[in-house]
Amino acid sequence: MFGDRRLIDKTTRNLQLIKTMTQMERAMQVRTVGEIIAMRELYYFDETDQKKRVSVIVGKPQPLPNSSEFQCHFQLIGIGNPALHTARGYDSLQALQSALTSAGTNVKHLSVKLGRGLIWDGSAKGELGFPGP
Repeated sequence: MFGDRRLIDKTTRNLQLIKTMTQMERAMQVRTVGEIIAMRELYYFDETDQKKRVSVIVGKPQPLPNSSEFQCHFQLIGIGNPALHTARGYDSLQALQSALTSAGTNVKHLSVKLGRGLIWDGSAKGELGFPGP
């Protein structure tokens, strides 16, 4: 009976270790936005007056694992860090709205940091067409 208790404790520790490793492996996986549902093309002119394209890519909102909430990935390519960003929401629509708002905030920040101003042909000068916070 005493040996059974040790076996149970060892098994429990191993299961906890496997769970921790699985979480670390998931965090280290290369992620993408998934199924692309929207994209916006912006541009700017660099110091040599060359037109440089910036893409904002938004993925389809997905349910969060082990939760009733949703997440929506987006990525900015062509300026700054092309890392994958994640917005969350109570439902898929709120996750999508959060992604668009966050993408707009990131684009505006990078535009100011760039010092050249990003341009979107779909609107007046200086307007990038993203919802405000």
